[in-house]
Amino acid sequence: MMRFSFFSLFFLLALSSVSQQRQELQWKNVETIEFDFPKEVYTSDSIFFYHALLERSENDSLLTQTPPFSFSEHAKPLDLYHYWEHKGEEQYDILMTKVGYVLDKPIEFFTKERLSDPGYISQTMPAAKIKRIDSTYHISVGFGAPEIDYRLHFYSPEEFDSHFPDLKNYFNAYDGLDLSPNLIVVQHNFKYGKVMFQETSKMSVSISRYFQLNKSQTLVFNYTLNYIHNIPPSFVGGSNFLIGKIKQGIKALIDETQYVCRKTELTDGAE
Repeated sequence: MMRFSFFSLFFLLALSSVSQQRQELQWKNVETIEFDFPKEVYTSDSIFFYHALLERSENDSLLTQTPPFSFSEHAKPLDLYHYWEHKGEEQYDILMTKVGYVLDKPIEFFTKERLSDPGYISQTMPAAKIKRIDSTYHISVGFGAPEIDYRLHFYSPEEFDSHFPDLKNYFNAYDGLDLSPNLIVVQHNFKYGKVMFQETSKMSVSISRYFQLNKSQTLVFNYTLNYIHNIPPSFVGGSNFLIGKIKQGIKALIDETQYVCRKTELTDGAE
């Protein structure tokens, strides 16, 4: 059976935008999940990016690889909703990304009220249509992209450690910073639509950690785990095509968010 959908962009669609770039952002590709850099290295013109992709195989030894990437050590801890334990016979390609970037607003700007506001979300993803019903958001971008349902959960560091105690040491090891986050946001993407009658992703979990970098800037680390039903075929570039589209979407989202940050006055809540 062919397991692909030509137009599916998977995780990209949670991040995508079609606007023109407003600033020049430079990629800093990192070879390991550990970002072992001093905080002064992170600037608002750079995107630090790491990814690992394990394509499905009948040989489960792929999932027990040793460093630099191990599914059990580096990816599975981010499966906060235990999809792997309950997948049964279902098989996935496994994609993990980590992104570090700086936004030109103080940490006080990034409140639960603002980050959960559909109006603010729409500003950072102008190509998407966002609806919220109770605690569930629905995002649609248009032809060639799966519609997605997701929920947001907001935690202080203490609350997050209480809910997910096993992850405290995980982030201490891989953040590479002598800083504690001020806010942690978990986005659970759990209902991916089909594209061209093909399944796209099973789910993804995105964990964003917001740090006070200085009085006027915020550093964000985003860890994302994605279980994928279908990746693009080799004749369009396969996994390289997928990663390229993901990076394109990440860059567009950061660019739009930075634009919103720079034009918005700091207030106590969302505007």
